[in-house]
Amino acid sequence: MMGMKKSKKEKEPEAESPKPLPPEEALAMIKVQEQRLRRIQFLGIGYGVLFLGLGGFIFRSFPIILGIFLGALIVVANFFWLTRLVRRAFLTKKKPSKRFFVKFGLKFFLLLAIVTLVIYFTPVNPVAFLAGLSVSVFGIMTDGVIGVFKKER
Repeated sequence: MMGMKKSKKEKEPEAESPKPLPPEEALAMIKVQEQRLRRIQFLGIGYGVLFLGLGGFIFRSFPIILGIFLGALIVVANFFWLTRLVRRAFLTKKKPSKRFFVKFGLKFFLLLAIVTLVIYFTPVNPVAFLAGLSVSVFGIMTDGVIGVFKKER
């Protein structure tokens, strides 16, 4: 069996390209995705406020409150910027341009630089900062759970 080549007649069938959706279905799908992105953003903000309140109430420490606040602010702003960048790139019917990839790379390095600056030059608690940076992840997970239990319409 090893080393046996398939003849031209035995080739696997080529996958058919997907048929384009009718415009009404495509618009409905885009609307649903826009609603999910907004929900994820609001959930991230909500988790940021929740973590900030709990961290402030439990620890009553400026470095912890600052860490949660800056982490949540950075990640929510990054998520907003990322969705805006991707939305603009893919609303056109053609392949994303090189400019999109340059902007995406610059956004990534700017995020990395901001996180580095916050860790090195502010008195944040690193664990609290990490908790703040995780609010969008919790928003995405919550949206997934909502999607699983939401009834089909």
